[in-house]
Amino acid sequence: MTGGLLLVAACSGGGDPDQRVGQIGGVSELATYAYTDAGAEGLYDYLSEEVTDACTKEQVREALAGHEQPTGWDQIKDIKFQSVDTATATVILTYNDERQEEQWTFVREGTSWRIDIIPGLESCGSAG
Repeated sequence: MTGGLLLVAACSGGGDPDQRVGQIGGVSELATYAYTDAGAEGLYDYLSEEVTDACTKEQVREALAGHEQPTGWDQIKDIKFQSVDTATATVILTYNDERQEEQWTFVREGTSWRIDIIPGLESCGSAG
């Protein structure tokens, strides 16, 4: 993996790093590299239960077929928590030599964070 540095600058309360920021950043990076290595099907394991209940791996592949596949992950920024279990963030992906920002939404399921909304999956789960 050749991703950039994981941005873990957001803090909560008395200056202690918010562990959720690192967890969300890690999920975004792992999911991106699964996507670059295995196509849209690789992303599937990182999607929320609501998305996977609405769409099969094949449907996710079809939904993302019209979108360029990233070649890498650069960083995550502007993580904002709507609740304890929901957050949005700007994920910066690389497409060959170009960087592109995308808005993703994450939800916590149990002790893990999952991707709930990304561009292209509007027909699946919460995005639809």
